[in-house]
Amino acid sequence: MTNETAYEMFSSCGMYKHTEFMTQLRAGIATVDITPPVGIAHGNWGAQTHERAAGVDLSLRTTVLALGGDSDSIVIADIDIGNLTYKDAKRTREEISRLVDIPTSNVRLSFSHTHSGPTTRRESWIDEGSEMVEPYLESLPHLIAGAAWEAVESMEPARVAAGTGHSEIAINRRFQRPEDGRMIVGRNPDGPVDYEVGVLRFDTVAGEPLAAVANYACHPITVGPDNDLITPDYPGVVRQTVEESTGATCLFLQGAAGDVGPIHGVAKNGIDEYRPLGRRLGSEVARVWWSLDPRGREERYVETLESGAPLAVYEYDENVPNRSIIVLSREIELPIRDLMSFNEAKDRYEDHRKHLQQLRKEDADNESITNATFRAKRAKQDEKIAGQFGGKETHPIEVQIIVLSPNVAVVGIPGEPFVETGKAIKQKSPFEYTLFSGYSNVSRVAYIPTAKAHEEGGYETRVTPFAPEAADKIVDEVVADLETLQN
Repeated sequence: MTNETAYEMFSSCGMYKHTEFMTQLRAGIATVDITPPVGIAHGNWGAQTHERAAGVDLSLRTTVLALGGDSDSIVIADIDIGNLTYKDAKRTREEISRLVDIPTSNVRLSFSHTHSGPTTRRESWIDEGSEMVEPYLESLPHLIAGAAWEAVESMEPARVAAGTGHSEIAINRRFQRPEDGRMIVGRNPDGPVDYEVGVLRFDTVAGEPLAAVANYACHPITVGPDNDLITPDYPGVVRQTVEESTGATCLFLQGAAGDVGPIHGVAKNGIDEYRPLGRRLGSEVARVWWSLDPRGREERYVETLESGAPLAVYEYDENVPNRSIIVLSREIELPIRDLMSFNEAKDRYEDHRKHLQQLRKEDADNESITNATFRAKRAKQDEKIAGQFGGKETHPIEVQIIVLSPNVAVVGIPGEPFVETGKAIKQKSPFEYTLFSGYSNVSRVAYIPTAKAHEEGGYETRVTPFAPEAADKIVDEVVADLETLQN
């Protein structure tokens, strides 16, 4: 049922869609394998020398959780992929909306952001395997929508509980190298990090395990440029570990991971590191999951059972309240910094691309190809940013908030927010449990650095279109929304 008061309160905040419905919570879960074919373009690193994926180390999948009641539903899709373009993500949401008959604002796409999946852009500095990208991307919306339909069709009365844990598999990755002070992607033990693990447990009313949701901030770059195999990185192992322990199907919602990465791997040998990290985090998720009691039981003493020792007998009152589930989706405008002109960026990219192609034709040495590859990738990044954001003062991003109970809110924004942004929102949120994610829905993936990071420089600030004040604006706007929804 629509809440007119909420409508009025948010009408001054920008474009939005708002749904509220009172229901006995229902939940359904489904998965689908989205592993691409071997040989597909596998180009997510500038330092790599390979072009095609040579094999599959661990399959990719999409997991869909459907929540709601008889009249409306929410769909959350956890997708093992680096990101989708605006066009492909929009088409995926629309296909889910059409198939299960819900508003697109009630559809949440969450990308795990693995860097060991397929290339997901039709134009890339990668040549070999690019002919397989288009058919793969064309198939994804239907595969994911099918899983969403299955999840909605399987919904049954359920209960939910929330909790938090602690895991130290992440570390700040903005490392100032000692030889010249240059800010690079490494490991900075003194930098900001978020060790909190957010966990949701869903059970059927009969007490059977249904779903587990894990929320954690850590860039899935354990497996680096020396790897030519497809893998979901550590999030895939988190799911495996949780499912083996609990019997519940697990979703992983990537957090605010813009400036945090794994404590092992990255540049080299990450193929041997991501499973141990995933098991560590997954074990903590499972521990928290087992500690939660969605039945909300209140124990009371009723009598004594005489035995060898007198034994107290207890009964439980179970609280199964109706829940007012709220979905808020609205746009906020983020400021854009000064950018290179599109024509200049395009010409630079074409020069680097042609040089890289020539080296490959000449079968040049690996060092020459590596150097040319990362230059072509950086030039392509500059071209994409200038093409989409050049000449603009602001750019809209979608904020989506799902309120599952009086103490649980699930927040998603697009792009790659820094960990400080996620921590600030969680700390200021009026909800006892706030799960915050970047890498969501349908805006171009771009870093959203803090003002301090802009002063320091480095990779993330070089490739972002957003101005230094953008991160603080996100915190202020999202916290204001959460306070309004709580009230």
